[in-house]
Amino acid sequence: MLATTRRSALLSAFATTGLAAFGHRAFAQETGAVGAAVDKFAQEVMAAFPDQPGLGVTVVENGKVTLAKGYGVKKLGTQDRCDENTVFGIASNTKAMTAALIGMLVEEGKVAWDDPVTKHLPQFQMSDPTVTKLMTVRDLLVHRSGLTLGAGDLMIWPAPTHTRADIVAGLKYLPIGGQFRGGYAYDNVLYVAAGALIEAVTGQKWETVIKARIFDPLGMTSTVSSPALVDRARRAEPHARLGPPVRGLGPQTVLPFDASFDAAGPAGGVNSTPKDIAKWMQVQLALGMLPDARRLWSEPTAREMWKPQTITTSTDGPTDENPVRPSIQAYALGWFVQDHRGERLLWHTGGLAGFISYTGLLPGRKSGIMVMTNAEETPVLRSLRYGGPDRLQGRSDFDWIASSKRVQAEADANTIKDAAKMTTPSSGAKPSLPLAAYAGVYRDPWYGTVTITVTGKGKKQALHVAFDKTPALSGRLDPFDGETFKTTFDDRTQEDAFFSFDLKDGKVVGTLVKAVSPLADFSYDYQDLRLIKES
Repeated sequence: MLATTRRSALLSAFATTGLAAFGHRAFAQETGAVGAAVDKFAQEVMAAFPDQPGLGVTVVENGKVTLAKGYGVKKLGTQDRCDENTVFGIASNTKAMTAALIGMLVEEGKVAWDDPVTKHLPQFQMSDPTVTKLMTVRDLLVHRSGLTLGAGDLMIWPAPTHTRADIVAGLKYLPIGGQFRGGYAYDNVLYVAAGALIEAVTGQKWETVIKARIFDPLGMTSTVSSPALVDRARRAEPHARLGPPVRGLGPQTVLPFDASFDAAGPAGGVNSTPKDIAKWMQVQLALGMLPDARRLWSEPTAREMWKPQTITTSTDGPTDENPVRPSIQAYALGWFVQDHRGERLLWHTGGLAGFISYTGLLPGRKSGIMVMTNAEETPVLRSLRYGGPDRLQGRSDFDWIASSKRVQAEADANTIKDAAKMTTPSSGAKPSLPLAAYAGVYRDPWYGTVTITVTGKGKKQALHVAFDKTPALSGRLDPFDGETFKTTFDDRTQEDAFFSFDLKDGKVVGTLVKAVSPLADFSYDYQDLRLIKES
């Protein structure tokens, strides 16, 4: 990623305290009962779900690394085995690192958690001027802004050409769908803004800061801030089920490796290995302290980052079918916080095309587990994200593999039903206007333009749609039901969309968009587009 001439300034700060030397220590993996139990369980999970290509699993047990191992293969159809040095995308597990960077800047007096964002980013705007004025640095990190779930994610996914500055500038056009500080809705774009704030305060790129202040002092030599920097020979390849009838079902398929996540790096760009991530887990569990008793951040800062800020859900607690269902769950600064069988659990998941991951920490035991996978197999991750913390507690009295199989079977059946409903026209009516009437340039103020053109002549005439800042979202746009059309993107790894055109006085004036698949990731936030026809 980009480097700056001021990188040496941060490194010199570590050198004066001796922190840089920690990066050269040899990796140590000790034996332990928990590590052995998780290793055994991971092998059972791989055997139970043979379509899973590979895994990386790390266990820290009472502050010591007792497991850092790869399972399966980096790519289906090969014998290239995963090991402790295989690189996986950890996606939103990056968020805790971005929060930690801000925590270090808070300790240095360069920023405060409750500073107005505009103090450090004068150009920062939300669509509501009052929210702009009240938004604090803390608010950027805790998913209570009033933005809807995944709002603005088409500026970061899939592989758009928006820059980090474009994403921050687009915030002022995203509608506030909820109440500011009145509820929870997960977003990515405000973590991009947090990265921009770090850049404004330090005068350096976020990529430079995270390397100098986290990766280098921890000795995370194989960890990078962008998939574009991953060593091709060591990376795990992404996989997913692409259908039919919808993405999420069908045979396991190798996906193209997406290296274009730079702009949204602060929200999910980090790629790491089982061996490297152990060091990150250790410093978290040690409240910012390194093994040589020096610190990356203070204990008060560590506890501040773990303090619940936004309630995300509440329930009646555990059930027979889900014995770890939390009574209450909240979001802290880059972490979810909840109870797990009577103990505090800090956790986060991450997801990108072909990669899903999970970190779970039990601070009371100074223990944790990290699971990295190279496929979008939710029952695999579910088995390990619940069975793993159970084993950190020394128990294995619930069959998470069987439970995950049952839950997935029910979800698949419901998905097939929902997909059938969504892909069957309700009336079968034809468009009311000639195809050429739907062609034109459509603009959304936060995303940019979508261009619809006419191809062919006569009976071969058809529409083509292109999301102009997202090359992957380009393909046919076919009549579906009246004024609703359906895409068939050339890149069949992408989620298709319905375009429902709005007519006024016999002319097309705009269109609303939504995903076709009920399994579409929320980052395909087509529904947030308000496309107005310009020409």
